[in-house]
Amino acid sequence: MRRLSLPLALLLVLLVGAPARTDERRLTIDQVFRTSYVQGMPRWSWRPGHVELVRRHGRRDPDTRRTHSILTAMNPETGAQQDLLDLTALNAMIPGKGTRMRRIGRGSAPRFKWSKDGTSLCAVVKGDLVWVDLKTGAKRRLTETKTPLVDLNIAPDGSHVSFSRGNDLWVVSTKEGKPRQLTTGGTETLLNATLDWVYPEELGFTTAAWWSPDSKYIAYLQMDQADVPRYRVPGLLPMRSDGREMFYPKAGDPNPKVRIGIVPAAGGETVWANLGNPAPEYIVRASWYTDLGKPGLMVATLDRLQKILRVRGVSPETGDGRVLFVERDEAWISLPPPPRVGRGDRAEQLWRRQQACTGWHCAPFQAPEADPWSFQPITPDGVDATELLYFDWSTRRAIYSGVIHGEVTRGVFETAPGSEGIKRPSWASDATKWTTADVDPTGAFALVTTQDAVTPRRTVLVRVKDGEVLREIGNAYSPKLDAVDLAVPEYGRIPVEGMEGQINWRLWKPADFDPTKSYGLIVNVYAGPGSNIVRNSWGRGPLFHTLLCQRGFLVLQADGRGTGGQGRDWMKAVHRQLGILELEDQVRAVREITKRSYVDAKRVGIWGWSYGGTMACNALTMRSDVFRAGVAVAPVTDWRLYDTIYTERYMERPKDNPGGYTATASSSHAAKMTGHLLLMHGMGDDNVHAQNTMRLVEAFIKAKKTNYDMHLYPRRGHGIGGASVDVFTRMVAYFEKHLR
Repeated sequence: MRRLSLPLALLLVLLVGAPARTDERRLTIDQVFRTSYVQGMPRWSWRPGHVELVRRHGRRDPDTRRTHSILTAMNPETGAQQDLLDLTALNAMIPGKGTRMRRIGRGSAPRFKWSKDGTSLCAVVKGDLVWVDLKTGAKRRLTETKTPLVDLNIAPDGSHVSFSRGNDLWVVSTKEGKPRQLTTGGTETLLNATLDWVYPEELGFTTAAWWSPDSKYIAYLQMDQADVPRYRVPGLLPMRSDGREMFYPKAGDPNPKVRIGIVPAAGGETVWANLGNPAPEYIVRASWYTDLGKPGLMVATLDRLQKILRVRGVSPETGDGRVLFVERDEAWISLPPPPRVGRGDRAEQLWRRQQACTGWHCAPFQAPEADPWSFQPITPDGVDATELLYFDWSTRRAIYSGVIHGEVTRGVFETAPGSEGIKRPSWASDATKWTTADVDPTGAFALVTTQDAVTPRRTVLVRVKDGEVLREIGNAYSPKLDAVDLAVPEYGRIPVEGMEGQINWRLWKPADFDPTKSYGLIVNVYAGPGSNIVRNSWGRGPLFHTLLCQRGFLVLQADGRGTGGQGRDWMKAVHRQLGILELEDQVRAVREITKRSYVDAKRVGIWGWSYGGTMACNALTMRSDVFRAGVAVAPVTDWRLYDTIYTERYMERPKDNPGGYTATASSSHAAKMTGHLLLMHGMGDDNVHAQNTMRLVEAFIKAKKTNYDMHLYPRRGHGIGGASVDVFTRMVAYFEKHLR
């Protein structure tokens, strides 16, 4: 191409104007997803049986230039550190490549697990198990296998380690001998002491085996998947591939049949727990206790519609059980975490229950059968108490975390008999910060982490009794953030007639916000039951919101009915109609914000992922009068296509609520869409199957709609891993095209 002469080039500059100057503070998608604007935080935790912090971290060997995984301990009072173990050096004990330990659910397989007293640990080395005694330095290889192991658990006395292999339960002594198989008959459809897909995903299971306090018994979950329908996740990329087949019960389908077995660790016959007749649909929690010197197994079950929770105490010797208490809810039972059981001659238990609000309650085991059981509240009303951080069984003093109803900031609180109301300890008193804590088992020290919407996490170590900050443990702030003009959040609330709760909203504005300009509005939505998106926490950071604001948009987030932190009635208002009231409340928030002169009500878009993708599809198919463009990533487009446990908890079965399923499916409303919708889905998604997007596209075709676009990602799962830049580049371009 012939170069322009200098005079002609100057003339063109005068006529057209000089090229726009690049603004170095303007973010790009590449920067948002490939540049780290925060620093890594050291992951310290409390060592079992010790008032001592531990962490695993990498250290480069100057001689070999290889990075070793080191386990280091810290004295919380002095800050002195010492190395406990070089985990990488254990590789020499396992020649060859080895195999990989299988994970349960979405979590990673463990690198190691502590013994109860913290003096020993079991390390996973190339898929095999190595026992390390940190007192003596002795090491012992426990397994030698080519079959992947699953679900590592250690007996309370440290004498044995259990695991699942080949869908059966095994145990091995930490002192001598080879692994012994405790169950038989495990197959692809009969799972002993291991888990399917749906139990970890929807019931939060992280193990399928539980040791008794005296280390004599192991309780384990057995799952029979023979009647569960299969779903094939397509392969697509290989030349010839049928993909991967999985057991996946969709709403209304048969679930796996489950029961609890109890087997002696020394070997012998399994005793099956008597959990009533007919057998319960779901086993949701299992935990051991000691009552009058004898171990018992506490098993919590739910009916198919998840409205009745029954807790039974079961004898490990006979399997006989008695009902300890029953809890009912007309909508659904919110799943409790595993109970905490006190020590002593007469056991007591702490349960998290949801009544007017979510709170922790205590009950003694000697209480007679009753409905409800004789629980005494530990945490006060007016706060949804989530995690019990510390509890002193003798004084009844408790430290817990939670959200005061209606607030957008999580806090740490304390209570004791005789105290009234919601109180914060001195070391976690800043109500403007999102505050979490990790308290040591003795209640002497706490790791306290604070953050807010525009400030990354910072963790300090405090002494609980006087609140003194002993040292900073980590700070995620990076000077790179100073080069970014972060968007600024504004918070507000909207009342809903007939409800005690209110819609919390957050509006992100550019740092150089000008009220005389006109801005488009993009709604970022999630809205799933019990969730919150309006949180005064850094989370994933405000960078993507900032990018959108720099391109002429404001970003709105709103938590309406169905979300958490405002009590039972607010959350359970969405029962049998997922996505309907939630969409109404998103529209309320949009209407409120578009009253402002600087917000253009004709340029409103919405985007979300997973449940948020469902909401984006609903918004475009049901309320195109409000939303001109939307982007839905991995959406559920018909609740009949999602799994039993999650869907039926909120919607009941399709046969119980046929009208609700039809009304809430965006595919039922495809013909009404007048805006523009971009659908993106991973073809390897084993959670929300790409079938959902395909069904909606088919509905658009039948309705002769062409105002949609679709992009599919081969082999990618629910998070579309490795393609974030592609996903968000397309999203921004779509909004810029349709919301100019």
